[in-house]
Amino acid sequence: MFQKIILNFFFFMPTWCFKFIGIFGKTISRGHMLDTQTKIFLKFIPTKNLEEIVNIDIPRIRSSYELRANFISTVAKPVTSVSYEDFRINQSRLNIRKYSPVKINTSKSILYFHGGGYAFGSIKTHHELLMYYSSYLGAEIYSLDYSLSPENQFPAALDDAFESYKWLLNRGVPSKNVSLCGDSAGGHLAASLSYKLAQEDFLLPDSQLLIYPMISPSCNTESFKLYESNYFLSASNMRWIWSKLSNNSDDKANPCFDLLKGVFNQDRFPKSIIVTAGFDPLCDEAEKYAYLLHQKHINIHQLHYPSLIHGFASMSRLRKAKLAVDNFLDEYKKVL
Repeated sequence: MFQKIILNFFFFMPTWCFKFIGIFGKTISRGHMLDTQTKIFLKFIPTKNLEEIVNIDIPRIRSSYELRANFISTVAKPVTSVSYEDFRINQSRLNIRKYSPVKINTSKSILYFHGGGYAFGSIKTHHELLMYYSSYLGAEIYSLDYSLSPENQFPAALDDAFESYKWLLNRGVPSKNVSLCGDSAGGHLAASLSYKLAQEDFLLPDSQLLIYPMISPSCNTESFKLYESNYFLSASNMRWIWSKLSNNSDDKANPCFDLLKGVFNQDRFPKSIIVTAGFDPLCDEAEKYAYLLHQKHINIHQLHYPSLIHGFASMSRLRKAKLAVDNFLDEYKKVL
């Protein structure tokens, strides 16, 4: 309770306080300064070295993740009223949650995949985030509770995503009115599904929004080395995530696993928006993916926020994060 009080006070501190604090300790890398409020907020975020845990600990960590999301909201409040309803896909174990804003501004429906390194996260952890997205965009959003690793390794989550996409089409939503979206691991899952649909000559969604996505298990970019620790997402945790996701050594050659291995066709891929953060180990691999799409003349728009960290969309009570989230959602509106 005390931490909740402190954080609520922190979120309402005036801007001049952070400007004053920033004078005494700037973090600058590759020509950009880490946002001061974000830098201080990092002190409040509990960190865990996933390489030190055993599989038996994972369910407990998942539960604590959900409890923390419910206890302390770090996401901005919805701008309008949003209702939600849970469904079970084709009487299977898969759950999906539909968000409906009081005012719908687009005929497009968004199929959303949550982040959490494929091992953590759920529709519960991203509930507040999608309430905000749905209200801001004026769009219906479907959030999938896909299978998590290491119990369900690649391509289990991709199979679930494919099932949810077909379920949405069977509900009468045309593929041209579907947009895929996800953050971090969810961004990887959205892009992986887009590639699978293109390769199998299946009906394609209209667009995809990838928010600081996982892209490749190579883990060797400059940003991966520069921001290996102290910026929320660590390099060691990313290596653990990829190792737990992989089912066998052949996965690394699969373009649905390593998205940089893909062979893309200009006429068979959805238009894409890719969001990156400056102080994020995943920044450079997402830029590589964006450039790969650009080379193939695919409609691609990259939005870069140099002063922010991985996960900032779930921290939109921070001022700079809120501005960035609203900015990329405004760009997203243009394709919805």
